Amino acid sequence: MSSDNMDEKESELMHGMVNCYNTCHEDFEHTVHMVAAARMLTEEKVKSVLKKIKAESGNSKEYLSLRSKLPEDFPI
Repeated sequence: MSSDNMDEKESELMHGMVNCYNTCHEDFEHTVHMVAAARMLTEEKVKSVLKKIKAESGNSKEYLSLRSKLPEDFPI
């Protein structure tokens, strides 16, 4: 993993995951569904971007801060 920062769209997506989860406290699949619907994306696209964020920005301060606000069992 690199320590590169997320770009603006990636940051918005991660913030959306956190906000959605903190509002609804749903599992990963339901949270992805709600985020995808809100951003007019497919669920697969959201998952793909989340995997990319983890791979490319997984050590960044922003990612780690946002990730800590989600359940440990979320695969992102």
